[in-house]
Amino acid sequence: MLLESVGRPTMLVNLWASLAYGLVLILAPDVFCELLQADPVNTAWLRTIGAALLGTNVLGSWLWLRNPTLDMGRVQTTTAGLEAAAMGSSLLLGEFTADNIWMVQASVFLALIVTIGLVPTARGESYNAR
Repeated sequence: MLLESVGRPTMLVNLWASLAYGLVLILAPDVFCELLQADPVNTAWLRTIGAALLGTNVLGSWLWLRNPTLDMGRVQTTTAGLEAAAMGSSLLLGEFTADNIWMVQASVFLALIVTIGLVPTARGESYNAR
């Protein structure tokens, strides 16, 4: 079943990667800017993104892992897809101020892989009918 072989491990990746990114962004946005070699133009936005990652991705993934539901699977897949699309668009439009662009590209790639891996969690046929 794709839900167990792909969906669950991907949800764990989503949880742990989002926890790492979220904690760094909310607690130490300047460290994130230093890693990317980017100007710390508006660290308030980074803290806000960190809070969103912790609230939506980490809490949502944890809730789904505790009790896999179609609705939460759809929320997590949609969130990951929107993040991947937004980051991918910004990368293509040259909106990132980072000099260390490989980290940005790796983050966009991870978001895309997570989105694809979460697709089984958003499909009704992945769940047992009750």
